Amino acid sequence: MSAVLQHAPQHWREPHDGQRWPLAAGAALLLEVVIVGALLWLADHASAPPPPAPMQIVLDAPKPAPQTVAPPTPRPPVPKPLPKPTPKPVVKPRPRPVLHKVAPKPAQPPPPPPVATPKLEAPPAPVPDTKPAMPVAAPTPPAPPQPPAPPAPDAASIKAGFEAALRSAIQAAVRYPQAARLMRLSGKTLVGFDFRDGVVSHLRVVTSSGAGPLDHAALDAVRNAPYPATPRVLQGKAMAFTIWVRFHLNDQ
Repeated sequence: MSAVLQHAPQHWREPHDGQRWPLAAGAALLLEVVIVGALLWLADHASAPPPPAPMQIVLDAPKPAPQTVAPPTPRPPVPKPLPKPTPKPVVKPRPRPVLHKVAPKPAQPPPPPPVATPKLEAPPAPVPDTKPAMPVAAPTPPAPPQPPAPPAPDAASIKAGFEAALRSAIQAAVRYPQAARLMRLSGKTLVGFDFRDGVVSHLRVVTSSGAGPLDHAALDAVRNAPYPATPRVLQGKAMAFTIWVRFHLNDQ
């Protein structure tokens, strides 16, 4: 026992133990620093209160009003088709025999007795007339109908024809002025005047020819013209006329 205690085993040491210790001590120190930093970080985050949770506001949508559903209308029952009535045969009534009553014939009266007819004597034959017959005059033929009388001309047509006669009479009474003929003047003048039963009044030049000698000659022709007789329809009436008086060198 003493020998064992005396020869206790000694710790084995490797030759490189002196180099490994500083490395182990550095690693332990680094691990302690990491643990302390982790604890400090946890302590800071644990002391700060957590941020409040966001509040959510939920708005309930308005509930729709309950709809009243009308009960379905029951359909009326479909009527069953009625059976078609079968037509009954028409029975024609038999014609009844008509009984004609025979009226009794009336009794015929007895025939009247025959009446004696008198004998008629034939008239005597007429005696022929021996005198000669008188000649019968032939009927006078009716007179032929007279032709209808021509319609009487109206005053307007009579005045138009009389105006043409006045124009011819005035144009025939024109005397070409010698001075106008030498000057080779020609033209026409419109003269106006009133006429009543062959008398001329209110004589005037309505449209001049442009030459004084021709206008004076036109007025002289109206004064000196031999006018025809006034028609009976126009007698006693004052009539106004406007007539062209023409002057041509080749006319005279």
